Amino acid sequence: MEVEKPALTFPTLFCCNCGDKNCVNEVQETRVTRFFKIGRTDTTFQLDVPVCAGCRRSTKRRPAGFFSRLGVLLLITSVLFGICIALGNTVALPLWIGYFFAGSVVLGIVLTIVFYRFRRPLPPQTSFYQPVRIREAKLQFSGLMAGAGHVGYLKLAFTNPDYLNVFVDANQEAIKTRHVSVVKA
Repeated sequence: MEVEKPALTFPTLFCCNCGDKNCVNEVQETRVTRFFKIGRTDTTFQLDVPVCAGCRRSTKRRPAGFFSRLGVLLLITSVLFGICIALGNTVALPLWIGYFFAGSVVLGIVLTIVFYRFRRPLPPQTSFYQPVRIREAKLQFSGLMAGAGHVGYLKLAFTNPDYLNVFVDANQEAIKTRHVSVVKA
């Protein structure tokens, strides 16, 4: 579902991720996902955030959530277990299958932790992922099913505390009317 762009001002004084003064506005597609029993809905927001050339790729990376981290863990564990089974002796396989599985799980956890340790920001960046995140969004619709939607409330999280302060100064009116709130990510 796509909604109207929220009327927010993102100042271009410096990069919202690393603080570099040489920056331009880049469209960051930020998705908010809601889960309902067995289904989910995605709402996509397009925010014009200022980023430098070095941080441009970070606007495309969504922060890893619980299910994506769990998926990486399951994938690594499955590959390791498959390698153990392929290299194992077929005669002794029933005796060793428990050890293969336990070893795959432990090594999978270690490799998943190492994988996410390498996905850290390089200084002076404040985030390897999107520097502006949406923590909460409340939408209002004019029609029953297919009506146009607009943002009623938006809670933004910033990884760079200096940019958070500049954003608050530029959007005082929206914050005072409680259509927008901001926090440190």
